[in-house]
Amino acid sequence: MKRPAGITIIAVLSLAAGVIFLLQGVRILGYVVFGPAPAFSNISLTGWWTLLMGVIWISVGGAFLTLKPWAWLFGVFMVGISLVEAFFGSLNGWQFGDMFVAMIVPLIILGYLNTEKVKTAFDMEG
Repeated sequence: MKRPAGITIIAVLSLAAGVIFLLQGVRILGYVVFGPAPAFSNISLTGWWTLLMGVIWISVGGAFLTLKPWAWLFGVFMVGISLVEAFFGSLNGWQFGDMFVAMIVPLIILGYLNTEKVKTAFDMEG
């Protein structure tokens, strides 16, 4: 089946996020190697974690492009995480506009991922 345009957009955004995470991780680890931060410090662990997130998001972007069913599941899972984050953000005093966007965008993505066209593309039983 042909990949829906919205999935291509999600894939490109996932790949872009992965590249940004990778670059940020390299920058953080460079601070450890060439700067004053010792190895295995919180800064070092943050750098490695950021690199790992980059690899994960690049993998997810590739999975969206090739319509792997686990990419659909990952997308639904991340929407759930985003909604929980928005809920706790609202408890911590986020402005209404920030909270609105943080809740509406994931709900739109969730609705899109659950359309028949997208579920069929990913071979998900509807």
